[in-house]
Order: sequence, then C-alpha cells, then structure tokens
Amino acid sequence: MNVFCFPIRHQNKIIEINKKIIESLGHQVYPLKSVYRPNFFFDFDKVVVLNWVEDQPYIDSYGFFKSWIYFFFYLTTIICCKLTSRKIIWIKHNYKPHVNKIKTRRYNITCCLMKILNIKETTLESYIGDDYIPHPLYLNDEELGKLASNVKKDEQIKVAFFGHVKRYKGLHQALNVWPRSVPLTICGKVESDAYENELLAIISSRSLKVTIDSRFLVDSELESLLLENTHVFLPHEANTMISSGSFYHAISYGCNILATNSEFSKHKSLVHDFISINDLQNLSLTELQRNFRHRKEVISESLQYYSRRKLRESWDLLLNK
Repeated sequence: MNVFCFPIRHQNKIIEINKKIIESLGHQVYPLKSVYRPNFFFDFDKVVVLNWVEDQPYIDSYGFFKSWIYFFFYLTTIICCKLTSRKIIWIKHNYKPHVNKIKTRRYNITCCLMKILNIKETTLESYIGDDYIPHPLYLNDEELGKLASNVKKDEQIKVAFFGHVKRYKGLHQALNVWPRSVPLTICGKVESDAYENELLAIISSRSLKVTIDSRFLVDSELESLLLENTHVFLPHEANTMISSGSFYHAISYGCNILATNSEFSKHKSLVHDFISINDLQNLSLTELQRNFRHRKEVISESLQYYSRRKLRESWDLLLNK
C-alpha cells in the first residue's frame, strides 16, 4: 500500500518513528506532495496521513500571504485526497493552535471541512476518543531495556524543564508561585528577549533557585539532562495540547513528571503514579522525594503502555480499518 504522510520530516521525532513503523508493516511511504503525481493521484487504494495540517496557517515563520497560500493549498489537498484515496488518517495533536492573540478562524474552517467530509480525528491519547494511536517513546524497546538495566538506584531530587520556552506553556505563571526551596533548571530557546527578561525578573524578585539556559539542546545534551534530573516539569497552562511530547521524552529516560493541572495531566495521573499534579505553592523537596518512583520502574511501566510493539499493532489496525 502507498501511504502519503504530512509532514514527511519534522524536528519532532514522532514523525520519523511512525514512518519507520509504517514501513516495517510493508507499506511504501511518500511525502504528501507526491500525491499529485499522476500515477499516485489515481491510486484509489492509497492512504493519506495528516499531522498538524489544521495548524499550518499559524506557523511563526510564515508571513500573512504565505500562511493564506498554505491554508488554501491544504484545503484543496484534503478535498482531492478524500475523493481519490481509500482513507485519510487525520492525527490531531492540539485542541487549538498554540497562539493566544491570533484568531483561529482558519483552524476552525479546516476542522469543519474534516467533519463535512466525514474524516474522523485520530489522536495520540485514549481519553479523547476511540480512534487513537499511542504516542511513541523516544527510545525503542531494546534501548529502553538496556537503559533500565544500567540505571543507578539512589538519586538526588532534581527538577528540569526542557523544550521551547513559549508563553502558552505558562512558565511565567509557574515561577510566580514556585517555592524558593526547590531548584529548577530551564533548558530551551526562549521565544523572545522580552519573555526571557520577564522570566528573569520574576526569578530575581523572588530569589528563586532557577536557572535558564536559553538555547536549543542537541540530542546528546538533552539525553544528559534527562539522565541527570529525576523530575521533568510540565506546566502547559494554556491547556491547548491533547498530548505532550515532553512527557513521553521524559519517561523514555525514566524521569518522574511534575505537572500543573490540565486535561492531559489529569488523565495520565489516573494511569501512572510517577506523574503528580501540584499547585506548586505547597511543593517541597520532601514531597518530591516521598512520591519518587525510581528510574527503572518508570521505564518498565512506560514499556508496558507505550512500546513499539503496541504502536505497530495500532498502526496495522488503523491502516487496514
């Protein structure tokens, strides 16, 4: 079977992981633009997989005209693929775009078109609906098994945040109530100098034990960060996400999760006891130590729920449904 994926490459490793899983099932994977080649356009047995397609008009680097061009291009492509493909798998990652000041009219139009064409959303979390595939871990099953067998037992409690530092994630709100006794390392490129200065001002005025390393981390640096810290902090105050890549990246290396209240964190806390939801005002190192799950236990449980085997089974079912 020919499978056309958008995007075919992405800085988020979930795209490459899913691509390899689909290929391992015996299918040929092509970029979405190839669907317009005559030999593929009239292949009525093909499957199209769309990630983040409804979010495309809101990419930061797009200007006004470019965003509208891509908006109409993807609307046209969705209609054409619906008419010429066996099925479209629409993987929806967010409740809405990660923007607060931009109107989401084009997002709403795209989602409305999906409903009109009877293209059901598939998500990465079971709490949203029946059509879902598990979000993959960032290490394969063999790598996780090897890591679990080599981790040390006793660890000093350390908390880190990693990823893009953007306002919608709510770090400024978290720092306003973050306890002075708990150190926090923030690693990731801050969206603007103004926002970084705002965060630094909060840290300074409250005398917090918080450091900011405002740069993109290469894979080896991120791996070291996760292995050096016992907990990863997930604020995400905007509550726009259905799933969190940071969560799966962190538990791939056996980190416990400290989260603020969101639909995602509430669901995960019902499933796993290595994630805790905290209002932060009452947070302490003693509490983190008391509820700490050792790295090996986190990895073992993560494999039970999110292994490559389960991902492969889900894709096989979804592609042939």
